[in-house]
Amino acid sequence: MDPSTVFPIEVLQKVFEHCLLDWPSVDHAQCFIRGPSQSLDLSDGLWVLGRVNSAWRCATLSSNTLWSTVRITFSWLPLYQGQFWAIRRPPFSHGSNTASKILTEILHRSGSAPLSITLSLPLEIPRKEIFSDSVSSSLFALLSAQRYRWQSMELTAPQPIWRDFAQTSPSRLQALRSLRATVQNENFISPIISVCASVVDLTICAFYGDHTALPHIPTRMPFLQHLNIRSTHGYVLDAITAPCLQSLVLRLRTWGFLNSMSPMFRSRFIDFAQRSRCSNSLTALHFFGSNLNCRELVIILSSTSSDDASVPLLLPNLHALSFDSPDTLWVADVDFIFDMVEFRFLGG
Repeated sequence: MDPSTVFPIEVLQKVFEHCLLDWPSVDHAQCFIRGPSQSLDLSDGLWVLGRVNSAWRCATLSSNTLWSTVRITFSWLPLYQGQFWAIRRPPFSHGSNTASKILTEILHRSGSAPLSITLSLPLEIPRKEIFSDSVSSSLFALLSAQRYRWQSMELTAPQPIWRDFAQTSPSRLQALRSLRATVQNENFISPIISVCASVVDLTICAFYGDHTALPHIPTRMPFLQHLNIRSTHGYVLDAITAPCLQSLVLRLRTWGFLNSMSPMFRSRFIDFAQRSRCSNSLTALHFFGSNLNCRELVIILSSTSSDDASVPLLLPNLHALSFDSPDTLWVADVDFIFDMVEFRFLGG
């Protein structure tokens, strides 16, 4: 007799949950929900566990939460800036019907549990159709029907999918707390943000953009605490007002001719902090690979929250600072940062 068949169902479910736990990577959003990840591959995950014996099948079918974390990922490889192609077919590449049936069954088994979803689609479809548009459209349509259950969404998709996302009524996304969005163009971020202003954790990955396409009125995000931006210029800061922001991570790609734009970014960042009035709440600031040199960072850290020099510094409660730049660090600038850190440690 198989000893595993005598375990209580609750114990089996806890074991399955631990074995299938989908641990987020370091780059994932702070609030990304961890759970047993389930894919469309019938030779993996809960599909296999449910075929071992009747007890295991009962354990997998009687828990909605085991099916509430869905990961649908297709391998893709950057060929050059702004161009991403799928490099292999998914197991169900023969058509969208099989994929839709599998996803429908997963959503059915998840019941009414909050959903944590990862959907990674090619940003560009090459002339040799490696991945069918009908597959991506049908999968996203099925997921969209459950938008009111979205708790965490990680979506990498071409613009047509994001256009559908942006047409969602904000009232249907009130449960969404974490969004990780990967888009081709930074300009398309504004309509995405406008429908999910209630998120607590937001990660934006964009590969190029034009500032002229951004709206003049930024979206107010009253609950946003963690913001992670990967882009060329950081234009996303112009599209957001975040009064409760606690952590900001900026990874700005550096191209040779962009080093002269450091003052522009400095102005953008200071405008964002002053407009958001997040000076007191922002405690962690991280710059990686940016076109911001150390002297620009010093200017930001020594700026005041208004024209009145008697007003406290722009970021008076900053407790965590990371800075990575290819530029040479001046001793005076480093001394200033060390003095600021020492001042904070002393309770200033």
